[in-house]
Amino acid sequence: MSETATIPIEAVPVKLIGVLGSAAGNREIMLPVSTILTVQELISALLKTVDNKFFRELLVDVGTEDPRPNVIILLNDQDCNIFDGLKTQIKPGTRVTIIPVAHGG
Repeated sequence: MSETATIPIEAVPVKLIGVLGSAAGNREIMLPVSTILTVQELISALLKTVDNKFFRELLVDVGTEDPRPNVIILLNDQDCNIFDGLKTQIKPGTRVTIIPVAHGG
């Protein structure tokens, strides 16, 4: 009798505030992860999971594919920019909150 070992997959909960949650159709998304991700990799995985053009336009800058002009990304309630920005590593279980930034002029 052989036992198959399974690799445990953990998740990163991503809370989407305001219009982001509406555009995604869900205010919280559990992203399954099996390794440590960077913030940039998490954003890419989130865009693939939601797969919605309006959500993409709200989340990332069209020209640079950088989300930071449009949103504040919190990792366990702290801005990712105080760490290593988009290169900050996210361990499974880290709480991610994405808040849209209102621009005006």
